[in-house]
Amino acid sequence: MPKTYKTEIIGYTFSELSEEVKQKIYENDDYFSESVDLSPIEDDFRETLMSEYGAGLDSLEVYYDVSYSQGSGACCVAELDVKTVLEKRTGSYFAELLDMIESGKVEIDTINIVRCGPANFYNHENTCQVEMQYSHNPTKFADIISTTVELEQMLTNGIREELCDFHSKLQDHYEESTSFEAYCEYMCSSDVVFTEDGNVVDPTFIKNSFIIDGYQLSLGFDDYTEHSFT
Repeated sequence: MPKTYKTEIIGYTFSELSEEVKQKIYENDDYFSESVDLSPIEDDFRETLMSEYGAGLDSLEVYYDVSYSQGSGACCVAELDVKTVLEKRTGSYFAELLDMIESGKVEIDTINIVRCGPANFYNHENTCQVEMQYSHNPTKFADIISTTVELEQMLTNGIREELCDFHSKLQDHYEESTSFEAYCEYMCSSDVVFTEDGNVVDPTFIKNSFIIDGYQLSLGFDDYTEHSFT
């Protein structure tokens, strides 16, 4: 003979659980951190490189790691606009080089941010540097070499400072977005049903079921009539 089984499930929303159980669920959730949107921070960084260094939108590639693992950080590659770099990043210190450029003794062909070291280097600021390609008058070769090397190093340091600041903002945003407080806010808006100890109730068991909110009055032993209030 077929038998009928009846099961009662007491379900809780996330907000109804104890703080201890909420913390346990938070610590065991391996997917919540994957939903963090870091694109606004990256967009701001891209805007900075484009406005201050003339980074080309098509050539600008950004890489970063916020996992706190070895080599965690940020780096990038890009083709920089020569005119923007010379106007905004050189200053009076490189007046002699600017004079050489203006007089035609030197022509800066390209200024690029490139990866340095093996291609599988970690994503941190020391894995990229600025390189310049230029044409020059042979009579001023020594002076030009010294000045351009100095300019390359100054630009490299500037880019690495931007990357350190960028990575710091990424980490702050990531930590805030994956905090226990942020998780509670996120879960309180979900429709997941839990048992009292924090296990997720399989939706199959509650699909098409009747949900009853209420209580039952205690009855005396001589009262054989069942009452239920909902």
